[in-house]
Amino acid sequence: MIAPDRYGTYDVLVAGGGLAGWAAAVSAAREGVRVLLIEKAGWLGGLGFSGATGLHSFFNIYGAFPGAPRLRVVAGLAQELVDRIQAAGGGVGHIPMERGGDFVSMLTPVEPEVAKAVAIQMCREAGVQLLLHTVVDEVRASAGHIEGLVVWNKSGRALVRAEQYIDATGDGDVAVAAGAPAVRFRPGDPGAYSAGFTFRLCNVDLQAMEADLERRGLITQVAHAVKPGMTRPDLVRLGINMRRLRELGVEEAPSYFLSSSLRPRELTYCNCINYGPNDGLDALALTEAEVYLRQRMLAVGEMFRKHIAGCENAYVAGLTPSAGQRRGYAIRCEYELTQEDCVEGRQFEDQIACFSFIDNPTARVKEAGAYGIPYRALVPLGVDNLLIAGRMMSVDLVAHNSTRNTVCCMACGQAAGMAAAQAATRGLLPREVDIQALQDGLRRAGALLAPRPDPL
Repeated sequence: MIAPDRYGTYDVLVAGGGLAGWAAAVSAAREGVRVLLIEKAGWLGGLGFSGATGLHSFFNIYGAFPGAPRLRVVAGLAQELVDRIQAAGGGVGHIPMERGGDFVSMLTPVEPEVAKAVAIQMCREAGVQLLLHTVVDEVRASAGHIEGLVVWNKSGRALVRAEQYIDATGDGDVAVAAGAPAVRFRPGDPGAYSAGFTFRLCNVDLQAMEADLERRGLITQVAHAVKPGMTRPDLVRLGINMRRLRELGVEEAPSYFLSSSLRPRELTYCNCINYGPNDGLDALALTEAEVYLRQRMLAVGEMFRKHIAGCENAYVAGLTPSAGQRRGYAIRCEYELTQEDCVEGRQFEDQIACFSFIDNPTARVKEAGAYGIPYRALVPLGVDNLLIAGRMMSVDLVAHNSTRNTVCCMACGQAAGMAAAQAATRGLLPREVDIQALQDGLRRAGALLAPRPDPL
């Protein structure tokens, strides 16, 4: 039984409430259109809040190029979110790295529970209709046009219709079901990716821990800042050379370790364990990832208690609700960013954002610059009333290493939301949206289409 009018009709429907979908929904709603945001979890922000060590990155990677100037590459809604989280006591703003700045030069960590509350508040203020604990069960499309989505939740199945749709599911579920061409990555395929898993390490003497690691020459990344509720700088970023620790005899050490800390006596996000590469669209593979990663987390906690000072009475808690699969489908779009586009810092006439961070130690944007993201990269082939935003937008692996990251997802989400609103208001298809009008609107909303000097 499908209820045909339980939730009404909308101008823009956003599927997926991670950071890309959140930005898309708020951006569209602020244009004055009716917006529905569907999310399978009970919160917004997805793994960007519950599983990422920080928001990467609002700035260029100037630390990889001695003497390079600092540039801001993202502002707009993403910056407003950071400001609101900090004002609510859940953030420390943008923190320069003291060591390890050749990977990410500025860190923007946020406390997950405060961040989730702020994201919902901003949606409510904008007039976004939220539908949590809800999944897309069926996409009804004909001849490349989406006619409606059948959603399922505890109230049953219901048909929801909109003029324009945005797929921010991360895996490209709506786009593929509607008929957009896509690439799937199975274990062994070039571009296949692992699932990650983060957790909190609590009851840690951070000063003793840092001193012990420093004495042994094991720190790869570090930064300090005054945390919410504190008056003096404390550890907010810590990277550990786990390969060296294994060489010192700790065989159970993970292959890497990156963490951020927003509260006293804890590492709020510990990123150090993975499963795969695996197929993020295979339920059995995802099940095996969950089983493995939860056991591995406990073993890593025990390793810290046994081998690192300050952690003698530490315990793991606050684990991410589910394994973070970094890749599902990659959706074929009117333009697909390449590795060369990113590392060469290419710019585009239909540019709707720019970005710089590449989560790959072998690739950097040359001369600490930034590359542009064309609007065409959000327009999928084969479907005429759909845009995409988030980690499904790049087929090329190195481009994906960059575009899948949280801050890029928000920048693209803001653009997709505004474009969908303009299309709905003016009776256009997304590919017919006037690029100049879209760019002007994004600038008025504080978004950056090109890097802006931000002196150190």
